[in-house]
Amino acid sequence: MRRKTRTCAVAMIIVALSIVSGNRSSLFAQQGPIAGGYADTSNSDPEVVAAARFAINTERQKLHARIALLSIKHAEVQVVAGFNYRLCLRVKVKGKTRNVTVVVYKNLKQKYSLTSWVADGCKKQ
Repeated sequence: MRRKTRTCAVAMIIVALSIVSGNRSSLFAQQGPIAGGYADTSNSDPEVVAAARFAINTERQKLHARIALLSIKHAEVQVVAGFNYRLCLRVKVKGKTRNVTVVVYKNLKQKYSLTSWVADGCKKQ
């Protein structure tokens, strides 16, 4: 009888370990936004386009230069007390085409502010 109990205990441990390891791998395989992190969003989303235009107009006023938005190459959004839009933009500044990464914050009162403008070729953050 003791041997049977030991065999059942070993079998239960093996089953428990296989369940735990199976659940662990499914946890790591889950996709989706990380709480507080950036998530991909559509380049053509009206909020993304508005944020890109705001960034262009703000930088244009700051530099007193001609800046044109050529395209939105990539867009991400982060939900905070409002929204952060991190965008990879293809722009023309003073006649030169380049990629810039911008972060535009939209607060709860729907007011935009340009947090950063970096001419980095849109390196991944």
